[in-house]
Amino acid sequence: MKISDVSIDRPVFTTMAALATLVMGGLAVARLGVDLFPDVTMPVVAITTIYPGSGPTEVEQQVTKRIEDAVSTINGVELVRSFSRDSVSVVVVQFKLSTDQLESSTDVRDRLQEIRPTLPDGVKDPLVQKFDPSASPILTYAVRAQRSQIELTRLVDDVLRPAVESIEGVGSVAIRGGTEREIQVELEQDKLQALGLSVSAVAQLLHAESIDLPGGRLTFGGKEFSLKASGRFSSPKDVEEVVLASRPDGAQIRVRDVATVVDGHSEVRTIARVNGEQAVLFDVMKQAGANTVAVSDAVVARIDELTATQDSEIKVTLASQQAKFIKNNIERLRSHLILGGLLAVLVIFLFMLDVRSTLISAVSLPSSVIATFFVIWQLGFSFNIMTMLALTLAIGLLIDDSVVVRENIFRHLEMGQNPIEAARKGTSEIALAVLATTLTICAVFVPVAFMQGMVGLFFKQFGLTLTAAVLMSLVVSFTLDPMMSARIAQTIDPHRHQKMRVHWFYGPPTRFFEWMDEEYRAILKVALRWRKSTIAGAALLFVGSIALVPFMGAEFMSPGDQGKFNVQFEAPAGIALAGTDALARTAETALRKVPEVTDVITTVGVDRDASKFTIQVITTAKDTRTATVDDIMDGARAAIAGLAGVTTKLSVPGIIEGGAIQQPQPVQVLLMGPDLAELTRVGHKVFNLVKGVPGTADVGIDTRPGSPEQRFVVNRTRAADRGVMFASAAQALRFAVEGDVVGTMPDAGDDVDVRVRLREQDRNNLARLREILVPSRMGQLVRLDELVDVIEADAPASITHNARQRAITVTSNLRGRSLGDVIAEIESALEKNPLPPGYVYKFEGQAKDMKDTFSNMLLALGLGVIFIYLILASQFESFVHPFTIMLALPLAIIGALAALFLVNVPIGMPAMIGIILLMGLVTKNGILLVDYTNQVRHRTGKQPIDALLEAAPVRLRPILMTSAAIVLGELPTALSNAEGSEFNVPMAVAVIGGVITSTFLTLLVVPVAYTWIDRLSIKKYHQSEAAPPATPASFTTPAE
Repeated sequence: MKISDVSIDRPVFTTMAALATLVMGGLAVARLGVDLFPDVTMPVVAITTIYPGSGPTEVEQQVTKRIEDAVSTINGVELVRSFSRDSVSVVVVQFKLSTDQLESSTDVRDRLQEIRPTLPDGVKDPLVQKFDPSASPILTYAVRAQRSQIELTRLVDDVLRPAVESIEGVGSVAIRGGTEREIQVELEQDKLQALGLSVSAVAQLLHAESIDLPGGRLTFGGKEFSLKASGRFSSPKDVEEVVLASRPDGAQIRVRDVATVVDGHSEVRTIARVNGEQAVLFDVMKQAGANTVAVSDAVVARIDELTATQDSEIKVTLASQQAKFIKNNIERLRSHLILGGLLAVLVIFLFMLDVRSTLISAVSLPSSVIATFFVIWQLGFSFNIMTMLALTLAIGLLIDDSVVVRENIFRHLEMGQNPIEAARKGTSEIALAVLATTLTICAVFVPVAFMQGMVGLFFKQFGLTLTAAVLMSLVVSFTLDPMMSARIAQTIDPHRHQKMRVHWFYGPPTRFFEWMDEEYRAILKVALRWRKSTIAGAALLFVGSIALVPFMGAEFMSPGDQGKFNVQFEAPAGIALAGTDALARTAETALRKVPEVTDVITTVGVDRDASKFTIQVITTAKDTRTATVDDIMDGARAAIAGLAGVTTKLSVPGIIEGGAIQQPQPVQVLLMGPDLAELTRVGHKVFNLVKGVPGTADVGIDTRPGSPEQRFVVNRTRAADRGVMFASAAQALRFAVEGDVVGTMPDAGDDVDVRVRLREQDRNNLARLREILVPSRMGQLVRLDELVDVIEADAPASITHNARQRAITVTSNLRGRSLGDVIAEIESALEKNPLPPGYVYKFEGQAKDMKDTFSNMLLALGLGVIFIYLILASQFESFVHPFTIMLALPLAIIGALAALFLVNVPIGMPAMIGIILLMGLVTKNGILLVDYTNQVRHRTGKQPIDALLEAAPVRLRPILMTSAAIVLGELPTALSNAEGSEFNVPMAVAVIGGVITSTFLTLLVVPVAYTWIDRLSIKKYHQSEAAPPATPASFTTPAE
């Protein structure tokens, strides 16, 4: 027994099953998480190692290379990249996507443990972190008050951070702009020399005096006690009183005799402000897989609760939040889903002019959607931009199957059958065609769900959600629709049509549909007579649409207008933090005057580099302004153009970042070579080439001179003569300038560092540094200038490796041209100006993502076409007849490209997704037409042309209904101008344009192709005892 028959015969069972599905779907809606992107686990591990006081070259040679060598041989490693900066090494290890991230992290830690003894003294333990695409801050708070930065930092670190990190779903909290209390022992060079003391000796003595050591256990009086020797300092006074040595006369030399002990703060390396007001910022990151909106709401509630108990002068304000953008996007997609559904239901009413039929079909839409919610919940998905986009894109498809089934049942009712008989025969007659059309949609999107690479991981939820939605629609159309048609519909009055023609409301559309049927039959006759001209006309339109492609351009994905952008600044190398801060204040003032700018969030001292600062610019909401974010960025460029000697890069946050360390600029040319000096020269040459390409903006290069470097080169011969080891000289210099943390001091539950080094006027004086004393192996003190030669040299601010080769990246934004056009022109310029032997270039970032994505999309499209053929061949039991329908596939591309061209949208990943969807839609209409034509031939034995002239007008109404439902269902998305809509609009535009052209051309091209291909069929579809095989028809007086 067929499933539709069971549904018709057991209406209560069918109703209860539908209600159970609705209940489970409602439960799923309540439990589905809300996020911007799918939860994607990338097997990428970042290793951060701190080597305080060292320059980029020293970090590269002594830390980065050793770590690279160790991790590169781990099984499954795909790429190793690294960045060596002042005091910091960052090595990013990218594994193959099939690698387990937890296992890869463990392997990295094991290798680091093996090489830890080979790293220089003073290197901190490497920090291993797993990369999470959603690890960008979901919230940024600013804490301001008329208090010291130490107090604000303590408030954030001791009160706010622990409270926030205890919330379920919060991963970590990062503080920017704060500073901590520090006890500083500032040694005076003259006094040390007069007393014959070295900085190293003072540091070692203080370290020995400030430790706690366990002394074991003691049993006394029947009780057991633990012993502890405590030498920790309890106050700055304790530090001052430490005895360093004794004079010949027995007088003691204490710390206070050679130093000033200051209760101060650690060296300020980062400054943060909001709208020009100094603040301490803290960023909240969520755990992988956590619900962004739920976590954000919980954090906001907790912060509000905590700030209510603080002094009123302390202002804790929300500076930036991702949840608002997510909520707006999801809410917008939901509204598009509802509005598109209502418009699709309206189409049904206008075509069928029957309230009951409209009601029956309308019920199928929410049933399919809610059932899909349950499926995606079981698959572990969430409400995110991919799943909601899939549902929005499928809104016309979800009602499609029900419309076709209901229209066929309604046609049987018009033939005078009772509702139950009409439901049985109408569903049975169309069932195979509906099944085939649904499977073709699945055939084109299942390959999309399993594309390779980062983009494939993101689109997995999109493809599977859309596939689940159309399958749920199929189930509803075979169960709920026939049951409701049998129980709710009424037998149609035989005179209904005549009454409808003269009705004041129903009359005009009824007569219009009659006229439309007649006109279509007449046009089809002409097309069948002029078959070659029909095919040639369609081919000409296809070729014309392909000719538009060079004028459209190509892109990976529009970043969209999210109401914010970032400006990165680099001041001249060697500038002090105070000088950079003054430049940042000037830039802040200028940017705050740009129209539509509401807030600016500044961070000075990015990446521990005193010459770098960034400003995040927040604008008014997109729907409240006429200017685009690109227009506002142009205003920002003009505002900061007067900052002499400062390079700037502007960028907007992307919808999908293609990798763990991808830069935000769309154009990225990666250069690699062995020699850093030559590579730098090549980089600047490519920089000038890119800058000369029209359409580029904010062209930058990630190499520049670092701070001037004074190299103290130890003369090993002189050092050996004086009994001084290299390590002793290096340590003495380090202790004098960077200092050494010799112990800690308790402070209200915290530990305060005690740092020893020369006072500022001594350590910032090169001549005085030459005079510092170094202990020899014989216990004597030797001046540093007797051991070293001081050489002034330039060092890069940062050294980048890609695949263990030195690398430089030239980047650029786009303005007025597509990514594809700009990349093509850059590639042409590089071919005309070849790089020296041993130096290579390749495109990274969006250019690479675009190429990889297009390759994957074309592969998915090819697999989809193959699967469509397999389904159609099975449907029609013919190896040849599938080509009747598949010849219409290019017809969808005509309208898609034309629509994208008219609205000036480049071809990108979203548009490609829309075109792939069209491959399924165009086969859907063809299947309905060909399947019913075969049924007519089987039933009547008519020749192909006569069967087509009978079948095509009958299928005209359902084809137009489903197409109109899809077009109107996508219309709200296509017309959207909200934040983030740039990702959705190209898909909707491509679908609307493709559906319009493919629908009208399919109604002509498929019948013409049917007559030709039928002649080639090896085995006719109709070979049964009830009807003899039909012979191919031919015109007696063909025009062609």
